[in-house]
Amino acid sequence: QTKSKFFDIDFTDGTIHIQVLKSVQEFYEEGQAMHHCVFSNEYYTKPDSLILSARINNQRIETIEISLKTMEIIQSRGACNKDTEFHHTIIKLVRKNMKAIRKRLVA
Repeated sequence: QTKSKFFDIDFTDGTIHIQVLKSVQEFYEEGQAMHHCVFSNEYYTKPDSLILSARINNQRIETIEISLKTMEIIQSRGACNKDTEFHHTIIKLVRKNMKAIRKRLVA
């Protein structure tokens, strides 16, 4: 609920689609599918973090954590915490759209 003002953030470069995780269930599904700690470490409770999911054809590719304090990418991890071949493209795409996230922060 505290992150609801970010829920409509959704951007793409035509191949990679990035959206905000909106519920505890989505965090659980992301953690299970990606075999990392986004759910087990309760990232959904961190007030200064925004978690996004990068996907291609609805397949999860990487999970991205953004600091809402510094407006920087803290981490972006693929399955088992590994970088993917799309890692640098995902980072660039998130940075390109950081302004949309910042707008929601001050709204």
